[in-house]
Amino acid sequence: MKTKPFEVWKEDIKPALESKVEEFHRFGYTSMKEEDIWTLTMKKLQKEEVSLRIHSLVQAVLHLSISDYMNDVTIASYKESASLYSSETALEELLEDIDAGGSSDRHLT
Repeated sequence: MKTKPFEVWKEDIKPALESKVEEFHRFGYTSMKEEDIWTLTMKKLQKEEVSLRIHSLVQAVLHLSISDYMNDVTIASYKESASLYSSETALEELLEDIDAGGSSDRHLT
């Protein structure tokens, strides 16, 4: 689904975005901004078939949860680490570092 049609309502739903930011702040996620909520909502709407109505957009914003945010952050982290170690040489270097750190002569008895 394209999210372009929703862009025209971004200013109209500003109170819903502000409310969701305040909610995230109350739960300790103080770095959240309105733009972060908007981006997360657009990502979520791309995965779903949603009618192009303003109430659908407001509902999507208000139904965002902390777990939606954490899932998005986790996936982004996995993608970033996968891109860092996508080449064989980088992966081999990582494995060598792990082996070097774990090769002590100490044994648990």
